[in-house]
Amino acid sequence: MEKYKSSKYIFVVGIGGSDLAAKAVWNAMTLHNTEFKKKVFFLESPDSREYEEIRNIVRDRIESTEEITLIAVSKSGKTTETLEVFNKTLNILSSKFGNSIDERILVISTPDSFLWKLAEEKNIECLEWEGDIGGRFSAFTIAHTTVLSIAGLDSRAFLSGSKEAKREDLEHLAKNIFEKYKSGFDILDFFIFNDELEDLGKWCRQLVAESLSTFTPTVSIGPVDLHSMLELYLGGPKNRFTIFIKSLKEIEGSVNNSAYENVSTAYNEAGLPFMKYEMEKISEKELGSFMAFMMDMVIELAKLLEVNPYDQPAVEEYKKHLAENN
Repeated sequence: MEKYKSSKYIFVVGIGGSDLAAKAVWNAMTLHNTEFKKKVFFLESPDSREYEEIRNIVRDRIESTEEITLIAVSKSGKTTETLEVFNKTLNILSSKFGNSIDERILVISTPDSFLWKLAEEKNIECLEWEGDIGGRFSAFTIAHTTVLSIAGLDSRAFLSGSKEAKREDLEHLAKNIFEKYKSGFDILDFFIFNDELEDLGKWCRQLVAESLSTFTPTVSIGPVDLHSMLELYLGGPKNRFTIFIKSLKEIEGSVNNSAYENVSTAYNEAGLPFMKYEMEKISEKELGSFMAFMMDMVIELAKLLEVNPYDQPAVEEYKKHLAENN
């Protein structure tokens, strides 16, 4: 992996569970941090405008293949969107650098999958997807830690955080959410009070939606959504359980802090159930701890709901139809 760590421009091709965890951590760590000089592009299902943007970056900014790493991530190796984006991005890179670009490509997939075989034909380096872990539970596998490491983040701290997740109140919290669900609280809202954590909220949304298929998970961003959605949340149907998420490393007395405290009071007065998850600071370790906590909570909820959190038959049916029509 060392040869890829010199890269200035990293293109990550994947979708859903194959890239969302790494994307969430990267954006959390870099959105407001100008110290990171690398550029990471998460290419999920770009349209023609985004391909043109990639083409312009390759043409105008990148001088040699040593500046590039292209990573394609797909457990099945046959996800239609991923295959299309990988081929189009590879064509853009090849048009400038020829076959030499193949030495700067890394594929993470299941052995003998379509993507794996495609890579082998070009002598592209491959890493095996770890076991039978589903994408949404793969945050701590090489599918994501490899991306984070190449991008210059501390993947070891991220993994360390996963082993120090707050588990003391986990069963109590899951039971509380479950009891509220039986009373009609079927929306689970992740209310984020640091905008750099928005993709972390989207990672939570996928984890809940695909694992439980019961709650409707939503993501709110504070304080912005206090001025666009709060009337519905407080005055509308009483069907929302909220998890407020915030870093404690904020300027004391800031508007963001005040909004966070005031909305908690408003939710109490409105009789809306909620919990708070507070990080000491936004770091790889804290993010790992939070994501492990959320996985454990979802598994506890699945037990109470008597559902299989690792299955996703509806998603697989959609993928099958999409592949057949392309």
